[in-house]
Amino acid sequence: MPGKFKIVVSDLHLSAGRVAEGNPLEDFGSDQEFAALLEEVTAESEREGAEVELILNGDVFEMLQVPHVADFDPAVEYPSKQYHSSSEEDSLLKMAIIIEGHRRFFQGLGQFLRVGPPRRRVTFVKGNHDLNLHWSGVQAVIRDALGAHSGRRSLVSFEERRISREGIYVEHGNQYAEVVDRVEDMEEPHDHGDPLQLALPLGSWFVMDVFNRVEREKYWIDGVKPITALVWYALAFDFGFALRAIARLAGSLPGILWEGLRAPEPPSLEAMGRELEDGGRVEALAGRYESDEAFRVQLNTELAELLGVPLEISNGEVRGAHGAGSPVEMGDRVRSRVRSSLYEMAAARAAEEKVKVVTFGHTHDARVEELPGGGTYINSGTWTWRADFGSSDEQTWKNLFAHPERFTDDRVLSYVRIDYDAEGQPSGRLLNYEPGAEGPSWGMIDGVPSIWHRIEDLFRRLASFLGTEI
Repeated sequence: MPGKFKIVVSDLHLSAGRVAEGNPLEDFGSDQEFAALLEEVTAESEREGAEVELILNGDVFEMLQVPHVADFDPAVEYPSKQYHSSSEEDSLLKMAIIIEGHRRFFQGLGQFLRVGPPRRRVTFVKGNHDLNLHWSGVQAVIRDALGAHSGRRSLVSFEERRISREGIYVEHGNQYAEVVDRVEDMEEPHDHGDPLQLALPLGSWFVMDVFNRVEREKYWIDGVKPITALVWYALAFDFGFALRAIARLAGSLPGILWEGLRAPEPPSLEAMGRELEDGGRVEALAGRYESDEAFRVQLNTELAELLGVPLEISNGEVRGAHGAGSPVEMGDRVRSRVRSSLYEMAAARAAEEKVKVVTFGHTHDARVEELPGGGTYINSGTWTWRADFGSSDEQTWKNLFAHPERFTDDRVLSYVRIDYDAEGQPSGRLLNYEPGAEGPSWGMIDGVPSIWHRIEDLFRRLASFLGTEI
């Protein structure tokens, strides 16, 4: 009986590509490495006669940073409205741009597919950044790009929200993290007011209206997750950006800021943008935040309510369940809370679905944790830049905002591999693909290679050489 295994990858965030031609909104630059990984997986599949399913678990495509235009110019700074539409027609324009900008990626996927034996297939699961995969037209364009026609069509499938089968549970994870990234209905994500559009969550509008502009100056900014934690960190180290972020998330600035801006009435979003481009105004507000306790308390309170983070305010300081702290400490608390939320949901899904391996993405937080009852939770991480600042001191955060190049050069190409034993029971590993190595680096657990998985891999290679099975 032939064996089988699965590969799970998430959060690649492919957008329009063409960085060398002036596009600053592309965060994925590992097309060749991804294709090389698939070549290695293909070679193993052929050698072992093993069936393989590649699961692309959400935010594979960065639809929020690709304009819906017929003739994309990477050097043009498109207005926000050119990113907003999520209709099927405009989603097709976005998808065409992504395919054109990442030909090697799609070529690698197409070469990976095989009717069999051994059979190799690809399954897409939607995330909050590629909710547009809901449209059948977008699915058809992807199949065309992969050469999945007629008898090969079934090799490419699309799941609206999750996979729960063969002892595994796979879901992107945005529904269990920040409130701003939750979609009302992942299965039927249509806008109630306009069924031709998708009901994008608030965090998506934040990306389109804030990140797409700020990233031209701060290319690294969307590598800090979660978004709500980033806002707290920015309050400490980039007050102007923090105000613009708050304005977009709230739809208007907190009332306390109107006085600070000397606006006679609540200004429009456009007017607020102009006010916040005035360096003198921003500097004055930053000084007020530092020196005016009442102003600081009110802003912190309104921000906490906006982001859905329970806290108290004492002497102008943020006070949460773990005591008083600075905006940096509050950001760390948000990150910890999101991490805990996904773990708790993984435990619940393992028990409810009676599965052994639960895989989420979304947070860019590659990790492995054991679950009650013997199951395993694995977060697949991201192929964009990401660093763990969870236990960092304030100076580290200052350095990030001042010298991001010190943090963004290294990328961990993480993915999940799920193998099955003779009884059909799955086991999962978090791996790190290292281009140029003889094969993947096996068994990363919280970034630390497992010696047991290295030994296991050694024996597998030896058995393959001797023509035996283990």
